[in-house]
Amino acid sequence: MNRNLRGTYALVDLKRYLNNLNIARKLSKSYITPVIKANGYGHGAIELARFTLEHSDIRIFCVATFEEGVTLRDGLGEAAEIIVLGFVDEYFFNELITNNLLINIYDDEIAFRFNKYLEKKGMKYPVSIKIDTGMNRLGFDVSMNFRDFNEKYPNLIPKVLMSHLSSPDSDLEYTSWQIDRFSSVVERAKKIFPHIKSSLFNSSALLSFENSFDYSRPGILTYGFVKSDYDIGIKPVMKIFSKIIHVKYLDKNESVGYNRTYITGKKTILGVLPIGYADGYNRLLSNKGFVYVDGYKCPIIGRICMDMTMIDISDLPEGKWYKEVEILGDNIRADEMAKMCNTISYEILTSISPRIPRIYEGIDE
Repeated sequence: MNRNLRGTYALVDLKRYLNNLNIARKLSKSYITPVIKANGYGHGAIELARFTLEHSDIRIFCVATFEEGVTLRDGLGEAAEIIVLGFVDEYFFNELITNNLLINIYDDEIAFRFNKYLEKKGMKYPVSIKIDTGMNRLGFDVSMNFRDFNEKYPNLIPKVLMSHLSSPDSDLEYTSWQIDRFSSVVERAKKIFPHIKSSLFNSSALLSFENSFDYSRPGILTYGFVKSDYDIGIKPVMKIFSKIIHVKYLDKNESVGYNRTYITGKKTILGVLPIGYADGYNRLLSNKGFVYVDGYKCPIIGRICMDMTMIDISDLPEGKWYKEVEILGDNIRADEMAKMCNTISYEILTSISPRIPRIYEGIDE
């Protein structure tokens, strides 16, 4: 793909992604099932999964929705197992099976409906079972009776037992309590389903706890981000670049952008970038974010528009005006950007819209 097609593009380093996966696996000391929901946290789920399949023995991926699962299956063929972590409407049960997706059963309602569907089809089908150990979101209660489950829903074949940790990056005591609860549930489940695989740890848990379960589900760690006080060798996988498409010379006391939120305090040279909030460039960066041009830090001035952003290039040598502009990368990390927007790196990454073309490094190497 031509990097200059639009003027703004994302560069996704597949070797970095693979390196981060390997680090996650070492921390996990178990098999890992990478989470590539939300289009691989904005990086491109199909491309990441294809590269992973070609360069590792990882064969299981997690997505959030049925639609994500179908899209991934279309892109990968039958080479991988795909677990759908979220809700699947009964209207799509037939397509779920056609696409060989593993459904997550998290309450009796969905268990009943899926078992009834399978009963009519005269077939059994593998499923994942979700337990709520303290997240209070999805999942059966920890008191779940697995013998009763097996008797009530004989067409469901439990293959994976999972739960989700709520605060492994902020509340170690609560996380330990959740881990202990899940361990007890796994012990009981294996008496009825001896071959069931257990899965609990996410990215943050891998940094602070010893994993004893069969699978872990790393997400944000694989894209290069964890809490800043941990240095484990991971690197951000995505960078975003743009370019200056127009230059203006402003006098003192001129306004910039919508609602005149920025007034020049001196003569100013302004550069316009072809990226805006419709591309996922957070509007909260208006008047406080910055970009880098060949090592020079240039502040955002005025409100970020839907399709364009204005920056102050007064201190940028004219010979560098048309160098690449770093929007996100080694000088401007997603977690730093998130702090300026009072959010988290997950939101910054998953908000990057399809309007920004992704270019993949390492695919043909």
